Amino acid sequence: MKEKSKITIVTILLMMIVSVICMMPCMGRDIPQGDDMTFHILRVESIYQAFKTGQGWPVYIYSRILEGYGYGTGIFYPDILLLPAVLFRWMGASPELAMKLYIFVILFLTCCTSYIAGKNIGKSRYIGIVTMILYTMGHYHLEDIYRRSAIGEVLAMMFIPLVFLSLYDFTEKQHRKKGLMCFTFSALLLSHTISFVLCAMAAFVWVLIRIKKVWNKKLILGLAAEALACIAITCFYWLPVVEQFLSGTFYVSTHPAFYTQDDTMTLLGILCGKLSVSFAELGIFILLIAFGVKEKVCNRKACYCLCLCIFLLVIETKLFPWKLIDKTPFVSIQFPWRLNMFTEFFAAFGIGVQVKEFFDKRLIQKKRLVQSIVLCMLLGIFHLNIVWQVEILRYENYPENYIEILSNTNEVGFCEWLPSEANLNQTVRSDNKHVVYSDNNTFEGIYHDDGSFEFEAMGIRGRCTIPKYYYLGYAATYKNEDGSVLSLPVWKNEDNGLVMTELSGNEGTVRVYYKGTLLQRVSKWTSLISVIGVIILFFVYRRITGLSDTKKTVPLHMA
Repeated sequence: MKEKSKITIVTILLMMIVSVICMMPCMGRDIPQGDDMTFHILRVESIYQAFKTGQGWPVYIYSRILEGYGYGTGIFYPDILLLPAVLFRWMGASPELAMKLYIFVILFLTCCTSYIAGKNIGKSRYIGIVTMILYTMGHYHLEDIYRRSAIGEVLAMMFIPLVFLSLYDFTEKQHRKKGLMCFTFSALLLSHTISFVLCAMAAFVWVLIRIKKVWNKKLILGLAAEALACIAITCFYWLPVVEQFLSGTFYVSTHPAFYTQDDTMTLLGILCGKLSVSFAELGIFILLIAFGVKEKVCNRKACYCLCLCIFLLVIETKLFPWKLIDKTPFVSIQFPWRLNMFTEFFAAFGIGVQVKEFFDKRLIQKKRLVQSIVLCMLLGIFHLNIVWQVEILRYENYPENYIEILSNTNEVGFCEWLPSEANLNQTVRSDNKHVVYSDNNTFEGIYHDDGSFEFEAMGIRGRCTIPKYYYLGYAATYKNEDGSVLSLPVWKNEDNGLVMTELSGNEGTVRVYYKGTLLQRVSKWTSLISVIGVIILFFVYRRITGLSDTKKTVPLHMA
């Protein structure tokens, strides 16, 4: 077997080992129940139930959430990357087992992306391995999984290393990796919108700092092409979001659940490593740089990484004017310590680069590199032990019929995506819920598995309010006793955010369901055609450039 193949196999095995170790808290029957675990379990279950009842995908309204009133998470919170968890459910896994398998897949892919980024930016397999271990087993990353259960942000952290790889390639390597930036930022947007915004801001600052290196027609056009492709590929998600915001207001903008100024980091919090890079990892990084300065073998990239870590930790505190941020739409960032997604990568990569610098300058022997990898694993296990023993508050078992129990469906966080007129005290918390009411009558209907709601009109004339939260795209039909079907007008009740319609006074069955909008259907096909087009262009480009590159290829040997 060739040496390169052996190294590849060993690296993959190491990725598996890291992923399995990180899964240790999930080895029991139950699953750690972080802050948002139930919410994400309900997301998976909603999509799974939609597939079972023939609704297909995308699932814009999670019809069983809020006891049948419905919640538009599928419109505002991208769920395409949840489909692997839905597949595990379809294969027979229980809700918590499907989530455990899904977390394992995310962990392994995070190992892959961090290794690829570290290896390519640092030009060394060793740096790739150290980056992979310390990033995947980083304290903040493990907190995200087990303490916060912030699955969207955990997904985003899978792509953060590729963000910096794509930016490094664009500004330092003249955009050799065509399509990487488009793929990375598309995946980010479809993982976690807040993380996408933070990464877009970081990319803007990065390019601005290196503007002299990229200020030429070829690179600017390349960047524009990547951006346009990203916009087209993801329009099935962001266009419907914009459409909903243009049609009404929602809690996320009128009732912010968090203000950034209230969740800044303190010096004690940074030193303790709470929701941050661990004090042990940061301390080791500082000692490595200090030793490098003393021996005059300090790597420039490692110094930049340490400076960025310190800078990010400082602006997470009240020293940064977060009060001003809270007066802008960026209040949706919610937590300044989200920036530790970046700090985690810079610390992991910086440690690998500095240790490799010691080896290159012959301050340490090759066997010390192997020992340092073992030490990185031990540091990662230390992080896991802290999270496992101290920060996991409880475990939960989610039965097969979890979503069918009405009281279980009210875990929707801070109701960010409810219409701003909504009041849960008048619906799921009311003694008179799940009923249709008109001016003078209240009567019951039936919630169907396909997400629709039906009731008998019984000759009622006038406006009536339906127990469904309104989102643009709802429709209503009226089926007469002779079998004919008529469309009914639908609009939002401005007093409580529920669906309203108007009856004509005839006998028959009224059906209210989410039909979707024309823009949703058009954007879905636009994204599909764009994906196919980008893939074709990518392979055509590789075919054209590959023919000329084969004559000029020079082997690159990495330590």
